[in-house]
Amino acid sequence: MARKGNMDLTKGSVTKNLLLFAIPIILSNILQHLYTAADRAVVGQFAENATGALAAVGSTNSAITLLLGLTNGLAVGVNIVCANLRGARDEKGLQRSMHTSMVLSVLCGAVLMAVGILVARPMLIMMSVPESVLDLATLYMRIYFCGVPASLVYNFGAAILRSNGDTRRPMVILGVSGVVNVVLNLVLVIFCHMSVEGVAIATVASQVVSAVWICGILFSREHDYKLAWRSLRLHKQQTWNVIKIGVPCGINGMAFSVSNLILQSTVNTFGEIVIAGNVAADSVGGLIYQVLVGFYTACVSFAGQNYGAGKIKNIDKGLVAGCILSAGIVLALGIVALVFAEPLLRIFNTDPAVVAAGVPKLGIYCYGYCVFAASEVLLGCLRGMRKTAVPSAINVLCVCVFRVVWVWAVFPLQPTIEMLYACYPISWVLSGVGLLIAYLHYRKKLFLVVENVSHHSML
Repeated sequence: MARKGNMDLTKGSVTKNLLLFAIPIILSNILQHLYTAADRAVVGQFAENATGALAAVGSTNSAITLLLGLTNGLAVGVNIVCANLRGARDEKGLQRSMHTSMVLSVLCGAVLMAVGILVARPMLIMMSVPESVLDLATLYMRIYFCGVPASLVYNFGAAILRSNGDTRRPMVILGVSGVVNVVLNLVLVIFCHMSVEGVAIATVASQVVSAVWICGILFSREHDYKLAWRSLRLHKQQTWNVIKIGVPCGINGMAFSVSNLILQSTVNTFGEIVIAGNVAADSVGGLIYQVLVGFYTACVSFAGQNYGAGKIKNIDKGLVAGCILSAGIVLALGIVALVFAEPLLRIFNTDPAVVAAGVPKLGIYCYGYCVFAASEVLLGCLRGMRKTAVPSAINVLCVCVFRVVWVWAVFPLQPTIEMLYACYPISWVLSGVGLLIAYLHYRKKLFLVVENVSHHSML
């Protein structure tokens, strides 16, 4: 199992392992985020009615994230299940889980493609997307969902590779497909005079490249964990394991999306300029957020392997290292983003009003992400320890429900965009406190189990 490209996260320096494992994930996430950022930058600069096109593309984000939420959770479940099995050296269970996961990715992708195309316009109307950009937003979203099956094949395949300690090749795949996306964006919008449909087609093409490439890796003969076409099927126990662990993560993600959808709907009431400014700030802040997602994903695999191997103290060390590293990196990036806020926002739209509208949201991200770092690392460690239901419930209550209550009860008292954005850092603090309490509780229980096992083995 210890072939080149894989990392055994149960041995060696915890900090070094976590950092080396996280860096390719962070770069991969940044590249994936650049798909959307490139879409926004190109239409915001070169499309006819650039501000309207930028608002149209950005207004679909919450709806797309909501529809993909459950399957994103299942991809996390794949990572956790496979990492646990690898840590426990259960090769047969790992093989079955990997084959089951790839079948699930195809089935889920087909269903989501149909649903996304059908509900795109009703969802956008429900979100109060302005009539001036509704048709463009609907077109973008429908084309985007044509590429969802390929996107899920890549995400589930990347989860398999990462659970086995391989983060380099998913990064390379996204790097190449990201170049494909950017080049096609420029060609279709500038030379073919397309608008949102051009950037949507480019995104779909890059997703297909990613899916084909990762399947080529997984079905090659050079790896101990390779897949075989004849073995692709849904194994009952492995399907249940992925669903049992992944669904709470997915529900958590969907709840986040619902709360963000409500927030986006409120932002939409401020008009095109504020929507476009919000989109530009999300694009810049989203790049910084990928650091947190990278350490979260790394902690899922790290805690998963060490949990499977029974090395609970390693998880403690990984938690501390992850919090320090992720908070330190986002703090440094946040300072840079604030210093260069205006030129960064002008990448997406040169209208001074749009840039001014994006500054408040960017400030919230840069200051708040230091707190959010601890919450994400805690969540990753808990999920790697196969504790998904309670952490998800904590996140739903402390983040999602809190934000909805804020929009309905607090925001109307002072209905400014700054008051709306204030709910973000407060919810991150509440979530971090709740997840820390849960981690300390489960950690105590795990140590008791380990001590009892050691006592009985001595007897």
